[in-house]
Amino acid sequence: METPTIPTGAPLVMRQLGAMLGLELRKTFLRLRALPVVVIAFLPATLALLRLAGSELGSMRPTPAAEMALSYANLFQFFFLRLVVFFVAFAVFTYLVRGETAERSLHFYLLAPLDRSVFLLGKYLAGLLGAGALVLASLAVQLLLLFLPAATTGGGAYLFGGPGAGHAAAYAAVSLLAVAGYGAVFTALALVVRNPMLPAAAILGWEWVNPFLPSLLQKASVIHHLQALCPLPVARGPWALPAEPTAAPLAIVSLLALAGLLLVLAARRARRLEVRYAGD
Repeated sequence: METPTIPTGAPLVMRQLGAMLGLELRKTFLRLRALPVVVIAFLPATLALLRLAGSELGSMRPTPAAEMALSYANLFQFFFLRLVVFFVAFAVFTYLVRGETAERSLHFYLLAPLDRSVFLLGKYLAGLLGAGALVLASLAVQLLLLFLPAATTGGGAYLFGGPGAGHAAAYAAVSLLAVAGYGAVFTALALVVRNPMLPAAAILGWEWVNPFLPSLLQKASVIHHLQALCPLPVARGPWALPAEPTAAPLAIVSLLALAGLLLVLAARRARRLEVRYAGD
C-alpha cells in the first residue's frame, strides 16, 4: 500500500490558498449580510435603470452617444470610483479580519497549521475576487443600460462598434485596480486598528480633496493614479490646482507597488496577530 504524498512548498501553498478562497467566498458573499454591499455596488446601475425608464416613458429625451460618454466619464470618476468602489472595498476587506474577530471565529485560522502570510494572501485574494466580480458586474449593467439604443442615440454602435468597447475595457481595468489598491489599504488597516471606520473616513476625505492639494500631494493618493488611466478626461473644477497626470504605465506600476507594499507590511503584522475577543 502506497503512502499518500503530502504536498509541501509551493504545491502546499496553492492547495491552502484554493481551500481558503472557496471558504472565504462562501462565508463573505453567499450570506444575507452581503446584501448591503451588493446594493451599494449596484447604486449607479439603479440610477441608469431609472434613466432608461424615464426615456421609455417619454419624460427624458434620448442623449447622443458622445454626450453620454462624457456624462458617464464624470459618473464613473466622481461617483463610482470615489464612493461606490471605495465603500465596497471597505466593507469587504475590513470584514475579512475584523468581521471574523467580531464573530469570534478568527482563532480557527490562527490555530490551523497555516502560515500567516498565506492566511493574509488568501483573505486578500478572496476579497479581490468577490469585490472585483461585484464591481465588474455593476459596471457592465451600467454601460448596457446607459447606452441602450432607446436611451442613447447611437449608443449601440458606440458601445459595440465604436470606441465604446475600448472605453469599457479601460473602465473595467481601472475598476479592478481600484479594488486592488483600496483593498490592500483596508486589509492593512484592519490589522492595525480596532475600529477602521475613522481612518477610512480620513482616507475618503483625502481622496475627495485631492484636486485641491499641491501637485506632489495629489500623487500620494490612489484616485490620482486611477484618474490617469480613465479613457476620457473630466473637468476638475475652477478651484482645482494644476497637476501633471501620471503616465499610464507608471500609474499601473505605482498602484500595484502600493498594494504589494501594504500586503507585505500587513503580512508582517499578521505574524504577530493575537485574538483577544474580550477586548473586541
